[in-house]
Amino acid sequence: MNARQWIAFGTLCCAWPGFALAMCSRPIKVPLAPHGMTVVVKNGNAAGVVPEMLEVFGDKYGCKFGFPVVPRARLEMLFRTGDADIVAIATRSPERDLSGTFVPVFKYRAVLLGLKPTNTVAQSVDELIKHTDLRIGLVRGFDYGPAYRRLLEPDMAGRVQYANDLSDLMRRIQAKIADVTILPYSSAYNTIVEDARLSGLDAKLAISPLEDLPWQDAGFYVSKRTLNPADQAVLIEMLGSDEVGKHFLKSLSKLIPPAVLGLTVKRS
Repeated sequence: MNARQWIAFGTLCCAWPGFALAMCSRPIKVPLAPHGMTVVVKNGNAAGVVPEMLEVFGDKYGCKFGFPVVPRARLEMLFRTGDADIVAIATRSPERDLSGTFVPVFKYRAVLLGLKPTNTVAQSVDELIKHTDLRIGLVRGFDYGPAYRRLLEPDMAGRVQYANDLSDLMRRIQAKIADVTILPYSSAYNTIVEDARLSGLDAKLAISPLEDLPWQDAGFYVSKRTLNPADQAVLIEMLGSDEVGKHFLKSLSKLIPPAVLGLTVKRS
């Protein structure tokens, strides 16, 4: 590289934040499962807010991403066994902390959902557990904090049924196979919009915030097992940037009505 080329390269590095520190050493593996508008699977390929955002910022930071499509439960297993570099749209948990570094991007809130009219007056997960007549539907692999994890304990096995994905879960609610579920309302709304079989279900849902499921951090996990320290640093810097957080919420706001988004997601 001649002197003029070096000067041009130096100018580019200064003008393009993150460039000098960037350049992942290899393609980054990001298995994705359907998740509302954030991850949409079309013809076996991942689309939606998350892959689009990672590609945009990957170009900026010098990282290439691959997006194999997998069931949510398998995604968790891949991360634990060292076969995934990033878990997207994840909440923090002690189990995931063993395998990766959590990078918060936004705050979200999970709520209690069921069909109207509902006799459920639960104000918390503890109260919900006392309603022993209610059948609870959950998606395997989802985690919304310590209170939610009480529903995953062995003594709840007789009352909890596990769906394969969000579409399966919402069809169970629609068919009254499950009475209630807990998840961010935007995830339910997005799933209903994407699945013609669920048309009109959003207007029939009762929404109840739960005291022991407050606003929580969500974002990405960057693997400590599969990535070298330099790649980890690049990805943590990229995902933790204010630009990524703003881009994520701006993209969602184009797809989700403000009243729905406001019930589920905020920047801080």
